[in-house]
Amino acid sequence: MLVLEVELKVDLYLFQRGLFGVSLPRVLAISGKELEELLKPEILVSEIEKAFVLYSSGSTVTPPRTVMWVEGNWWGIMQSYVPNYGVGVKVVNVIPSNVERGLPTIQAIVTLFDPLTGTPLAVIEGGVLTALRTAAASAVSAKYMAPETRGPIAIIGTGYQARYQLVFVSHFYKAEEIKIYDIREEAAESYRKYAENLGFKVTVCRSAREAIEGAGVVIEASTTRTPVIEGKHLRSPAHVISIGAHVRDARALDDEVIKRAEVVVVDSREAVMLETGDIRIPIEIGILSKERVSELGEVASGKKPGRITREGITVFKSVGLAIQDAAAAAVAYRLALEKGFGRFIEL
Repeated sequence: MLVLEVELKVDLYLFQRGLFGVSLPRVLAISGKELEELLKPEILVSEIEKAFVLYSSGSTVTPPRTVMWVEGNWWGIMQSYVPNYGVGVKVVNVIPSNVERGLPTIQAIVTLFDPLTGTPLAVIEGGVLTALRTAAASAVSAKYMAPETRGPIAIIGTGYQARYQLVFVSHFYKAEEIKIYDIREEAAESYRKYAENLGFKVTVCRSAREAIEGAGVVIEASTTRTPVIEGKHLRSPAHVISIGAHVRDARALDDEVIKRAEVVVVDSREAVMLETGDIRIPIEIGILSKERVSELGEVASGKKPGRITREGITVFKSVGLAIQDAAAAAVAYRLALEKGFGRFIEL
């Protein structure tokens, strides 16, 4: 699906004439609610998989993200050119204390540009886009790395992103039961109601250990800085997905998880070494070699295995890449034009 096959009818869609005769762009604004309608798992997962293959083959232009700390909170600027999709730029922040304010902990804006003309095409609500594209990456990992045998899905951390993770991962790993744990009882209770409305049997657990014991897929979507998943509690086989612990000194997985894993896959070797202790620290202390770490794009293209044995434990660690934002934004833009979603803003 080549997003930029959509004909850019410049006079009709993209420009207006300013008072001084200058061509001024008209940009399509797409809301979070519209994204949820447009980017279903059956559409987005395959596109994100293609983007990862392009990334691992060296076909994208993806500089390391720019990170700054503002009032003690993490902010990132992420940019990428993905062939057949476009140029995407995202400004994103992670504000853990927003939980007490009743606000999302992750907020963002994504902009999409035509790579040939430089024309801005869309401005997109980035919190939902981030959650959707992150969930799509997790689903790609489950597609290639989850065990054949079935069991519950365990979810550690029941915030905003965990809702999307469940919908997308369960699209590939079919489970009737989920086990959840969150240090905030009210968050766990809210998530229980959400998951039951989707048709899942839900067990609210009193500890992370209780949640992961017996699970076939374990999803860590917390804001922890210390390990919440201990390898000694994982069953075999199992697939562990970790999207939290996204700073250099933070870890969601303990040493035993890494030692027991027959396959360790990341979104980007470069990014995880710079941005998460879950991979950097095990490599530095010698319990994980760089040669054992594969990229999701290599697994999806068949260059590296996602699973070696039927009984093994596999790990996917994600810190998030700008390629995901660019690809998801481009897919949303194409579908919004086709279906009449969004509204044009005259800049």
